[in-house]
Amino acid sequence: RRNSDKYEWCEIVHDSNCDTRRTFRITIQWLVAIGSKIDQQAQLLHRRCAQYGLNLIRVPNYSSLRLCFMNPYAVPITIPVRDKSCVNSLEEALTNDFDFVYDDCHMADPNELVDCLDGFDFIVNRWSMNKRKKFVPAKQYLHRTGTLFIRLLRDAQGKAIVIIYLNNLQIAGDAQLLECARTIFNDVEHFITEECKKAGC
Repeated sequence: RRNSDKYEWCEIVHDSNCDTRRTFRITIQWLVAIGSKIDQQAQLLHRRCAQYGLNLIRVPNYSSLRLCFMNPYAVPITIPVRDKSCVNSLEEALTNDFDFVYDDCHMADPNELVDCLDGFDFIVNRWSMNKRKKFVPAKQYLHRTGTLFIRLLRDAQGKAIVIIYLNNLQIAGDAQLLECARTIFNDVEHFITEECKKAGC
């Protein structure tokens, strides 16, 4: 190392537990480093994952945030499901039939879904001046192709608002991956429609 070289560093943050039934998140964070050095670390990580047969998928930072509507270029689609049994069937089918994998349980804000809240019983925060709904734990699933996220916001009665959004980082203009995401979405939407018809909701 020369005296003229600048100090550069980054850190890798990852989940503390590994389970083959769910995703394992790895995040590269840095404050003092040039882009080429970070790119080298990312490429090294890609090579190591490929060496051990691991599928590394890029995901946007807002996929782990409370608010799903942060990105104006990736507006989620919301589907209200007002029957607990339908939500249970959907959650089971996501991993068993549609090839989704459990991502994580994120705290989510039902207040950003004002148009969908009718008929749902999300708990009101009694300490809030305007009686805003409390943040609720929401299970999130990622398709194994990395193209689609599904988040389930369940209310106190087990009903849920289903939030579906694309992983644009993974698709990155790939027409084949985009078509794959469309097919998955259509299949999931059809499943929800049929289950709701059976339940009469």
